[in-house]
Amino acid sequence: MISSADEKDAIRELMARYCHALDACRFGEVASLFAEDGVWTTSYGKARGRTQIETLLASVVPKPGEGPQRKHYITNIIVTLGGEDRANARSDYLVIRESPGGLIPVMGGTYLDIFVKRKGEWQFLQKELVHNIAGDMGLKRQLNPE
Repeated sequence: MISSADEKDAIRELMARYCHALDACRFGEVASLFAEDGVWTTSYGKARGRTQIETLLASVVPKPGEGPQRKHYITNIIVTLGGEDRANARSDYLVIRESPGGLIPVMGGTYLDIFVKRKGEWQFLQKELVHNIAGDMGLKRQLNPE
């Protein structure tokens, strides 16, 4: 039997893989971390399913050479297990990006995540981004609030 500590560690690694893939502009890989019916949502947009998630991220986040690059940092992670195949997490995030004057913080907030375990692997069922502070993200296009 897998311990709750092992399950929580696997979920934290999934969260880290999300950041690494997003920062490397591997949007298909980001989308693959979600369940097929997974949802990525924030105040400026929502995508349901892997194809929509990949398309939305690719339309907004500049790849190397298209604009400033960024790094996501997650901290204060609280994972709550809900049985063998469900879990929730609340964490804080900070995004920094390149600028002519050096690195600048451009966004901070809270991730509210719901996870599902399918075929022995944890996946995002829902990732909600709550922006508490925001600056110039240097994105490819302006995002419109819902």
